[in-house]
Amino acid sequence: MTFERLGRFNLLIGGNNSGKTSVLEALQAFCNPEDPADWARIANARNTSSRLFSTHSLNDCLVWMFPYTKQTDTGSSGSIQLSSTGACPVREVKASVQPVFGMPDEEDLRYLAKRPLDSNPATGGTYEGIEIKLDSIRAQDGSSTVAESVTRRFWQDVPFIRRRANSFAFPVAAVLGFEYRFAERCADKYSKLKVDQQKDLLELARMFDSGIESISVASENRRPYLRVEHKDFGEAPLMVFGDGMKRVLFIVTGLVTAKNGLLLLDEIESGIHAFVLPEIMKWLFKAARENHIQIFATTHSLEAVDAVLLSAKETPDEFVTYRLSKEDHLAKRLNYNLLTDLRVHGGLEIR
Repeated sequence: MTFERLGRFNLLIGGNNSGKTSVLEALQAFCNPEDPADWARIANARNTSSRLFSTHSLNDCLVWMFPYTKQTDTGSSGSIQLSSTGACPVREVKASVQPVFGMPDEEDLRYLAKRPLDSNPATGGTYEGIEIKLDSIRAQDGSSTVAESVTRRFWQDVPFIRRRANSFAFPVAAVLGFEYRFAERCADKYSKLKVDQQKDLLELARMFDSGIESISVASENRRPYLRVEHKDFGEAPLMVFGDGMKRVLFIVTGLVTAKNGLLLLDEIESGIHAFVLPEIMKWLFKAARENHIQIFATTHSLEAVDAVLLSAKETPDEFVTYRLSKEDHLAKRLNYNLLTDLRVHGGLEIR
C-alpha cells in the first residue's frame, strides 16, 4: 500500500480489518527499527489483555506482526518492507523473522543471573527464541545514505527487553484507543510539558468538568501520579474522572515524545463525546503546527470525520483523508474539498 502527497494531519478511514491500525504500527516500527523495545511495544499492543495476564507470549505477538502464508506442511512468515521520503532520516527498512535456539549475549545473561530461567533440555540446554533481522537505509549528510544491518533476538519467557542506544531514532508517539485507562502513568510526561501546554491541557480538561481548578504531579511511595484539584470535592486522583479527560491527557502528553516527529492516534474519537470533538481537534491542529508534528489518525466515526473537517477549515491544504480498502489494497486519497463535498454537501457515508 502506498500513501502519496501526505499532509500534516492524515486521517485513515475504512472498514474493519482494512489495515488502518497496521499502518500506524508500520510507521512506529519505521521510525526506530533497531530498538527491540519498540518492536515489543508494538507487538504487545495487539495483545491488549497482556496488562492483566499473559494471553500470548511476546514472541508469538512478534511473529504475527509479519505476513503469514499457509503452506502444505507449515506456515512461513514473510518479510516486512517499508520505505519513505521526507524529513525522517530512515529511507528503507526490511525485516524478516525466524525461530532460533541458542544463548542470550553476555549482558542479557547478567540480567538472567538475577532472574534465572529454566533452559529447555530438548534443545541441549539452550533457550528457544526468535531472531529478527533488520536491514535499513538512512539518510546522512546531504544526499548520501548509509546502510545498516542488525539482528535482534527475543528469548521465550525472558522477563525483560533491553533497549539499545540508537542515535538515529526519529521522534514518534503512539496513542492507542484503550491506553487512556492507564492515564495515571502520564505523570512523568506531564511534568515535561511547557507552561502553556499545561495551561492548554487544563482548559481541555474543563470541557469535561468545569469544576477542575488545577492538575499537578504528586508522589506516593516514590511513585509519581497526577493529582487533580476540584472546587467541589478538593484533591482527587485522576482515576475518578471520566474516560474523555484521560484520553485527552494521553494525547497532550504524547506531544512531548512526538515533537519534530510523528504522533499516531488510533481511534481518535475513543472515549471522547462528539460534542467536544471539534474543539479538541481544533486545538490538535494548532499544537501539531507549533510543535512541527505530523499526525496520522484512524477513526470509524462520522462525528470524528466531521469534527476534523471543521477544524481543518482554516488550513485545508494541511489535511488529507485516505480510505483503505482490504479488497484491492489501495489507499484512496481524499483532499479537504472532495471530502467536504461528500460529507457536508452530499451527506454520504464515506467510511
